[in-house]
Amino acid sequence: MITNQLFRECLAEIPAEVRRGLEISYAVAEKIADIMKIKGISKRDFAKKMHVSEVTVSKWLTGRYDFSLSQIAKISNFLGCQMINICK
Repeated sequence: MITNQLFRECLAEIPAEVRRGLEISYAVAEKIADIMKIKGISKRDFAKKMHVSEVTVSKWLTGRYDFSLSQIAKISNFLGCQMINICK
């Protein structure tokens, strides 16, 4: 399909470090969503406990949010899990 080819061409134009950053953001978002589901935590409750708005939590869950390390640490502590694994 033309759109798929166009999509592949557009992806090829994105610098590797930007692509990797997006992959990490999506992985963090997916992990947050999974843990929230497992623990039965709503967006509203999560937002309250994290002292952020529900809109912010929604942005986190899109995978397109540029997390800071301190945000990831705070989320990890609250959810009781390791959000990212630094590998060599």
